[in-house]
This record gives sequence, structure tokens and C-alpha cells, in this order.
Amino acid sequence: MTVVRPVIETRAYPDRALSDRHAFHQLLLGLAGCVELEVGGRGVRVESGVLAPIGAGDEHHYLAPRDNATLVLDLPVAWCEALRLEALFAGRPRRLPEGLAARGRHLEGASAPALAGWLSEVLVASAPPVREPRLRLLQLLPEIEADLARPWRVRDWAARCHLAEAAFARQFRALTGQSPHAWLVARRLARARTLMDESTASLTEIALACGFADAAHFSRAFRARHGLSPREWRRRHRRPVSRSSPSR
Repeated sequence: MTVVRPVIETRAYPDRALSDRHAFHQLLLGLAGCVELEVGGRGVRVESGVLAPIGAGDEHHYLAPRDNATLVLDLPVAWCEALRLEALFAGRPRRLPEGLAARGRHLEGASAPALAGWLSEVLVASAPPVREPRLRLLQLLPEIEADLARPWRVRDWAARCHLAEAAFARQFRALTGQSPHAWLVARRLARARTLMDESTASLTEIALACGFADAAHFSRAFRARHGLSPREWRRRHRRPVSRSSPSR
């Protein structure tokens, strides 16, 4: 993608880890919910009022654990250089003063001069840097989803984040809208639906591949969520596929 003039739009980021790199500068201003962002090995939670810079050419990774809205500014490098805004992308994420953040929330559709004026104010504003979050979902969630068969324990997740289990659970629910256990069961069931739809593996194989103790445990969890058994769901949704076993 080539950006020849500033682009300002509100975007919603997906609930899976993705990576990107582009030839223009970018600023993310949190509006609602949050986006987990990592640039140059540093993590930040882009939530309401937080402004996070991504310099041209910097590889970055992102994940949004629930519904979100983020104002995204795609800015040509030459445009920023001409207006002496390059320092914005050399600094760390920061929380903007409320008045400045409030004006930023209404930038979509603004003219280039209005945008340049706001960015100039951001550049000189006194704003505290945002500390890296202890609960790094961008590191934790993809690892869990890559190995759902593993007998994960919430206390192990908390220890990785150097948090007490209760504090971890509170933060996790605040970020994802679900308890750690409910989130894990939902991901396991989603993976099971994919396997039932795309393979002819047995329900027992699928149950074990997704981290359930056995087919009965899987069936109970599936019926509680979907109101029908896995066998009934599969009969209604399965399409013809070649024989294959689920990967763990």
C-alpha cells in the first residue's frame, strides 16, 4: 500500500495476532476497547487516549482481544519531514492530555492543515509515556491457541505475567470480556468446530486435540454452548472432505 497524502480513518482490529510493515508512518489513537501492539520488541496497550507511533519500515504485531475502535493516521514520510514531525515516531507511546485526545477523536475527515496543527500540538504537549503492560496478551494468547491440547492452568498464565492469579483473572476479564477459563473453553470449541467441519477425524480424536479430557467432556461443553451434541452439529454442517487426523 502506498500513501501519498494523509489518511485518517477509524478501524477495528481483529482478535488474532497479525504482523505488518509499511513504507509510511502511522499513529494509533485509542478510542474504545484496546489493541495490543508490539513495535521493536516493546509492547503497549492502545486504549482510550493512548497515542502509539509506528515508524515507516518498522515491523509490528497486533491483536485486539475484544470489540475495539482505533483512530489510525497513515502519514507519508515526506509529508512528515516537510512539517518537521519526525520526532513523533522516535518517541514512545504516551497518554495524551484529555483535551488534546478529545480533539483527536474528531480528526476523521479533517483537512491536512487541521491535521498538521493537531500533530504539532501533540509534538510539544507534555504527556507521560505509557508503561508496558505486565499482561501481554499478544504474547500469551497466540501461544495458547497454537497448543490447545495442552492442559493449561490459569496459575501458570498468571506466573508468566508476574501477577497473582486473582489479579491476572481480573485483568484478563477486563480485556477480553471473559474469564480465563471461559475464554479457553470458547477457543477449544471453536477449534473443534473447524475440525469437525474440515476433517473426518473421530469425535474422540477431536476432543483430545482440542484439550478436552474425553469425548464425553467435549460433548457436555459443546451442548452447553450450542444446544446440540457434536454429532448432531457435524451432521448438519459437515461438507465432504478426505480422511485426515487433527493436528495437536
